Amino acid sequence: MKVIGVIPARLKSNRLPEKPLKMIYGLPMIVHVYKRAEMCQDLDELYVATDSQRIREVVEEHGGKVIMTSKKPATGTDRIAEAVSEMECDLVVNIQGDEPLVRPEHISAAIRALEDHEVHVSCLSTSSTNKNDKNEIKVVFDKRSNVLYYSRTDIPSDKRVEVKTHYKQYCIYCFRKEFLKKFTEMEQSPLEKIEYVELLRAIENGFIVRNVNVDSNSKAVDTEEDLKEVEKLMKDDDLRGKY
Repeated sequence: MKVIGVIPARLKSNRLPEKPLKMIYGLPMIVHVYKRAEMCQDLDELYVATDSQRIREVVEEHGGKVIMTSKKPATGTDRIAEAVSEMECDLVVNIQGDEPLVRPEHISAAIRALEDHEVHVSCLSTSSTNKNDKNEIKVVFDKRSNVLYYSRTDIPSDKRVEVKTHYKQYCIYCFRKEFLKKFTEMEQSPLEKIEYVELLRAIENGFIVRNVNVDSNSKAVDTEEDLKEVEKLMKDDDLRGKY
């Protein structure tokens, strides 16, 4: 199978403007993501998809490949679908540009989940002990690791039984190429609009989303506080010295 990794990136962000270009240990965040994803041996090609000339210049300055898209895409997945529309490939991995602690072996884990041919898309999760954190998307899944639901509230509830550990979404998605096109052509679903979690669109339409739980300290950057926390986590990170 041919597998293409794509990192969607845009300058506009409500909570943290120009997020991809925020500096972490001397490198823009988008470059950290690219360099770490580049270590994944299961990716045949890797690109940043953006409508920003500034992002393009920064990525290319550091040796990365860029696909310029229109300004139309409403989500990162829409941007990726536009970027790969004319490419020949089997799988497309959405590697979020605000996951600067992403690890290559975790990208591989998301890819391997699609060896099961009934799975349409996979996504990672990792354990969390945080409570009532609206920035964390919690996930619950069945005995086959197929996702049942995503929510920005704590699920499952600990109203009757104490739940010490939840699972939070770790935003690496792997799509079958043909399903990616179908997915972006679907209308936003009711629960997706409520939770603001796009993979609920697939679940509400009866498609299988496979969860892969990994041991990770990965943290998505949405705020200045997140950025500071990532800087602390990256201080002793074993991959940082390799790029």
